[in-house]
Amino acid sequence: MTRGTRIFYASDIHGSERCFLKFLNAAQFYKAHVLILGGDITGKIVVPLLRRDGGYEANFLGRIQRAETSDELQALEKAIRFNGFYPVRLEQDEYEAILADKAKQSALFERLVVETLERWLTIAEERLQHLGVRCFINPGNDDEWIVDRVLGQTQYVKNADGQVTALDDEHEMIVVGYSNRTPFDSPRELPEEELEALIVRLADQLAHPERAIFTLHVPPHGSGLDHAPLLRDGQVVTRAGHTVMTPVGSLAVRRTIERYQPLLGLHGHVHESRGARKLGRTLCLNPGSEYGEGVLHGAIIQLARDRVAGYQLVTA
Repeated sequence: MTRGTRIFYASDIHGSERCFLKFLNAAQFYKAHVLILGGDITGKIVVPLLRRDGGYEANFLGRIQRAETSDELQALEKAIRFNGFYPVRLEQDEYEAILADKAKQSALFERLVVETLERWLTIAEERLQHLGVRCFINPGNDDEWIVDRVLGQTQYVKNADGQVTALDDEHEMIVVGYSNRTPFDSPRELPEEELEALIVRLADQLAHPERAIFTLHVPPHGSGLDHAPLLRDGQVVTRAGHTVMTPVGSLAVRRTIERYQPLLGLHGHVHESRGARKLGRTLCLNPGSEYGEGVLHGAIIQLARDRVAGYQLVTA
């Protein structure tokens, strides 16, 4: 790869602390100048650790796991975090009260998301700032709105969602964490026409769109980077014993990429569709995701002034 700006890009770690730490380590390992984490950064599941008989018990990975000592408890909590879940220590009466109250469940989940993100951002600053590495982290469609407030508290990590930002002296970047409509009614979804209007509003502010990076969480429709299992009535459709796949990407994203022809499109959202495709002159990448296995998929991209000098999909 030639001189220029080297990017390490990943997406969809969904709360996996193991994947987040690997993301930070990529700066030195791949000698990256810029790290970008492109959305869906938070987890979805809380794992209670209930105090019983002098220890703690958790239903984790399909079985009851017990921690007797402080070291065992910390090791169990670490394993839970590494898999993208949020551990919380509770007494039995606390657990029952939360289980019976949706508002308490929401408040607990929000607290754990905030605490985890704040800790992650502190680690990012400690590990990266002295290296001179720029770090961008934006929410995706699955991330609750509290994420924006937490990301806004740090001076080092930048949330560029909904903005135009200078990546280096020669390349600008636009970031959109929204997706098109999904069957899951996630927090950040827009109809295609509204999503397109948002992307166009940002793209029209670019000084040189032909040298820009479009970090758009959802991949372009029909690009081969957006194949997900077909759902019918909430169930995965199979045919002859095989899962039926269907394109679920955004028409708005595809239309705007074809219209502006940026240098690079960075996407995620569809975990199963790891790959690289060209839409005209634009290189579009989806590194995919296997966060539940603690595996970080990413992409290294070397930028020259007017071209992508090289790229590689990598796994850690």
